[in-house]
Amino acid sequence: MRILAFLIVIISYVSTAYAQGLSETNKENIRFFIDCIKKQQKEKLADKVIYPLNRDYPLLPIRNKSEFIKRYHEVFDAALAQMISKSSLSKDWATVGWRGIMFSNGKLWLDEDGSLRTVNYASRIEESKRRARIEEIRTTLHSSLKEFSQPILVFKTSKFLIRVDEMKDNTYRYASWTLPNKMSSKPDIVISKGEFLVEGTAQEPNYRFKNKEFTYECSFNSMSEELPRYYVRVFKEKKEIIFQKANLLY
Repeated sequence: MRILAFLIVIISYVSTAYAQGLSETNKENIRFFIDCIKKQQKEKLADKVIYPLNRDYPLLPIRNKSEFIKRYHEVFDAALAQMISKSSLSKDWATVGWRGIMFSNGKLWLDEDGSLRTVNYASRIEESKRRARIEEIRTTLHSSLKEFSQPILVFKTSKFLIRVDEMKDNTYRYASWTLPNKMSSKPDIVISKGEFLVEGTAQEPNYRFKNKEFTYECSFNSMSEELPRYYVRVFKEKKEIIFQKANLLY
């Protein structure tokens, strides 16, 4: 999943108007985080990360402590480390309601307990690896899908494999396969001119595609306990005819 375009993209839409002052507990947690960055205490910080820590698609998420330590300098390069180390609690950090603690207008987010939840920053190393990986993936796709600007996501449900890409005109393309077919085969459905929406009080991202009387949605959930984290819905007119929990593969 692309950071700033996915579950992580939620953060870009949070207005600083909602920012609030820091409690003493918040300040203590932030100071701990800053100290870990200053001293490059990777092992110590790795214990305060909510895994998986998603990276910009198609880079793989950081799934555990050992991966975090190994990839630490790819995420926290010298530029980001310096920003954090020299940051001011009063100017650069704020709480944003239930969303947690925000650094520098969303470059990075901590939970209320100080755990690292999101890093909306891509180092040069990550960007280079991401571009190379995109070209590798492009070669594995069916010929009808090789043209796109940015890959967005790959969902897998109990029945379907679903891919969403951003196109050069800033719209989105939906492609799906019935399992066990792979993305190298011709997709069953391709829908162009999709749109990206941010909906609800939780500002959850949603990709929507219309095909005649049918509407397809790839959605994300980070707050509601009643919904899965990732899910797919299909509507005929306004009636929901398919609802499936999804796994985010990329």
